[in-house]
Formats: sequence, structure tokens, C-alpha cells
Amino acid sequence: MKKYQELKDNKVFRYKSLYDLLYKKTIENLDKDFTISINNDNIDILKYCDFFKKTNKIREYFISIGLKKHSIINLILPNSADLLLIQYAALSLGILVVPVNYNLTAKEIEYIVNDSKPEMIIFDVDFINKIKSFEQNPGIKLIAFSKNIQISSYFNLYDVYSDISDEVIEYKEDFASLDDKALIIYTSGTSGNPKGCILTHMNLLSDGEAIAEWFKFDSNTRTLCLLPLFHNNGQVPTFLSPLWVGGSTIFNRESINFVRFWDLVYEFSVTWSSVIPTILSILLNLNNERKDSTMKGIICGGALLPSKVQTEFEKRFGVPIFEGYGLTETTSFSSFNPLIIEDRIVGSVGKTLPVNCMEILDEEGKILHAGEIGEICIRGYNVFYEYNKLPKQNQRVFRDDWFHSGDYGYKDDSGFFYIKGRKDDLIIRGGENIYPREIENVVYMYPGVKDCAVAGITHKIMGEEPVLFIETIDNKSIEKLDIINFIAKYLAKYKIPSKIIFMHDLADMKNIPKGPTNKLLRKNLKIYYEKNLLNKNK
Repeated sequence: MKKYQELKDNKVFRYKSLYDLLYKKTIENLDKDFTISINNDNIDILKYCDFFKKTNKIREYFISIGLKKHSIINLILPNSADLLLIQYAALSLGILVVPVNYNLTAKEIEYIVNDSKPEMIIFDVDFINKIKSFEQNPGIKLIAFSKNIQISSYFNLYDVYSDISDEVIEYKEDFASLDDKALIIYTSGTSGNPKGCILTHMNLLSDGEAIAEWFKFDSNTRTLCLLPLFHNNGQVPTFLSPLWVGGSTIFNRESINFVRFWDLVYEFSVTWSSVIPTILSILLNLNNERKDSTMKGIICGGALLPSKVQTEFEKRFGVPIFEGYGLTETTSFSSFNPLIIEDRIVGSVGKTLPVNCMEILDEEGKILHAGEIGEICIRGYNVFYEYNKLPKQNQRVFRDDWFHSGDYGYKDDSGFFYIKGRKDDLIIRGGENIYPREIENVVYMYPGVKDCAVAGITHKIMGEEPVLFIETIDNKSIEKLDIINFIAKYLAKYKIPSKIIFMHDLADMKNIPKGPTNKLLRKNLKIYYEKNLLNKNK
């Protein structure tokens, strides 16, 4: 795989771990506002010194209950400084942290817990029903977190750091190093099960620094974190990168009401945010106008950004959009459009970040010339360590010192990259990754289903929508609502298909299309739907 020692030898790292970064930035910015967490009408502001004191208090608790280097903990928490306090306390001890998507069903969360094998799950009380199955598991300690609600049957971690008045700023022993594993971020897998991407301290520090330097973040930078912290796009551009320069981050605990977006930007003097294209489309469809004079730019990734959306947004709001490219496997971003507005190319995902190399390779691993379409491959300090417990997947994606992304595109003569499509059948719905097989595996369990397939259909707001095609036994009808309710028992809400099509209702396609080797032809379904059914199903 990757030669980590060789990578380290070729770069001077200013910090030896994420805890080291946090401590040194705290010393430089003791009484400066660091995190601003919004929960309905409540605003909780932590200065750098308070954040660090609370981190050390949680760290002491972890030590007292026997957690140590290489222990694993799962966090099922909403966006707030609290998740990051717990995370950085764990990272200082060399503990591996798994932020879990709280939107998943109990069964989906159960898979991640069983795959990552944590010693502890720290959960918000809002998600208590999703961890019930682990109450009788003696190998997992369940810890609640709540500022307002006491649950007698669980220890409340909030009590650990509710009072820090007597604490001092003290650098504790740092048990982590650049090589140590820091996070496991789970992303959907082609087999239907999520894949755990292991990121090291070096991965996170490298990408955080690269983004901060690319956009010239400084101590006045204030980011608005809109994306979930269980994804790296929430973790890195809008928290770690501002931390790198002594900036500040604003969190919204609940899913943000986008009617309030420009109000928050104005109220908290926001300078940057990171979004998925869907958010830009939503803001364009609202009547709210910009009030601030502080916003410098918006980072955009996670799905292809329609050129029309970008140009209309910039024309209306006067805020430049900087489209980039990256994956969980590259910690966050690996390319961006230039900061100089005139140098950007709308429709491109920009140029390679200094922290990594990107090339277009053919099937034999040969670097292609400008304009030739091939697979986007990356190597560098931000490329993840490996997939958790998936040796065959690791061998497939790491070849000849390159990480093979599965995305296809090309590079022009000036070094700008362009995405053409995915190698697999991934559906990106509002920035969330959905693999068709995951839905199909559930639908096959429903009585009366003979065959099924899911195809991603273009949607002007969400990017794509999953549409489910079903062949039933003896062409008997099934209530669509019953199928939707069945899927909802196993999968998160955003994975539920927006439309269900029965093959026996179609005039000229009675069977799900397959190739000579019985390979499912999803593209044929997509073409058929958009040609014959799109207008009928609006």
C-alpha cells in the first residue's frame, strides 16, 4: 500500500498529532471564541481555553474507566462542539473514534458497531432507541450525553465537564503520533454494507492544512458548519481548517432551516461555509436575500455541481463558489478551483492540492494525456490508511502506489480536472451516498417480489433520486406504500426510493434488462425512465 515513512520523510509536520495542534492553537488564542453551538434559541460559546479544559476533563474520565491507546469508541451525536470535545479527548489518548450517522436505522447502526467493535458507545438521548440492542452486551459500555435530560439507567458524560472553573491549561501526555489511526468514517459499500475508511492523524492534519492554505484562512475566519460531523466534509473544511489558523466555527445542532441561512451568516459574521450542490439549489429557491458583508466564499463538493446553479447563485448573491473534488478516502478534498476568481473554470473540480498528486490512469495504470478519459487516481498525505477489515477491497483500490477512486474523468492542458461519471452505480442524493444493491437486498425479502433493480434518476434539486423497478411473481400487484414501509424498517429515510415502477405496468419493457452474462443493465432503466416516464411521474 502506501509508504507512510517515505511520505513523512518528504514533509515537515508542524504538529505531531491533532491534540498537539489543539493545544498550541489554544495557547495562541486563549480568550478567543472558538466554537459557537446553536440549539434552537440557545447559543453556547466556548473560548479556546474552555474547549481545551473540557477536552482534558473528558480525557481524565476516559483514563479512569480504563480506555487506552488503540481502544475504539463510537459517537452517535448531533452536530455541536460536544462531539468534537469528546473526539479530541479520545484522540489525545490514541483512541480510535467512529462518528456514526445518526440518521441510520437501528439495524444499520448495529452493522457499524459490530464491524468497528467499540469498547464504548456515547450517544445523545434523542437516539436512545437506536442502541437498545447493545444494552445487554457486556463488552460495550453505553454512555449517555445530555445537557437537559437525566437518564437514571445511564451515566451522563455531560456531568464530567459541566464545571471547569478550577481547571488550568495544561498539556497532558500525548499518546498519539502522525501514524496513529484517528477516525473511521463509514461510507456506503458496493456490496450493500458500509465501508469503514480509516484516517490517521497525518491524513487529517495534512488535508486540514491544505484547505486552510488554499483559501488563505486566517485568525478572522469564521465557518458555518452545515454538513454532518459524521462525514469528513463536516469535520475538515469547517472545523479542522479553521482550527489550523486559530479561527472559529458555528454549529447548528438540528438540521438547519435554510430560511435562516443568511441570518446566521449575518449574525455571526461568517466568512466561509462548505456545502453540497443541493444546498445551493435550496437557497436559490427561497426568497431570502443576503444581508452580510463578510462572506468570502463557499466551498462545494460531494456531488457534481450544475453550472447553471453556480452561475445563478453567484449572480444573485455575489458570493463565489469554489467547486472541488474529494472522497472520504482522501480525508476530504484533493482538488479545488483556484482562489483567484478569474482563474476558476465553471464545470471543473479544479487543480490538485499541494498535499497530494492526482492523475488520470488507464486500465493498465498508465498516465493518460490531457483530454483522455480514464480513472481518477490519487496518492499523498491525505489518502486514507485502509478500509476496515476489507483486505480484498484494499488490494483492489491500492495499486502501484495509487489509490483508485472509481471515478472517471479527464484533465486539460492547464491541469484542471473534470468528472465524467462514476465507475460503479453510486447514487448521490442530496450529498448522501446510496448504493442500489443495498436497497435491492431489502426489497428481495418482501413477499411477492421476483426481481428488482434500483437506478439513479436525475433530479434538479437533489442531484439524483433512487427509483425502484420491480418484477412481481405472476405479475401480481403489491401496494407501493407497504413496500416503502418495509424498506423503512431497514434503511435510513434518504435511501427510500422516490418512485416505484412495476414492470408489468410498462408497455414495452416487461422484464428488468440484463446483459448476456445476466449483468443488470441499470443504465437501460435510467434511459427508459427519463425518456418514457419522467414527465408522467412528476
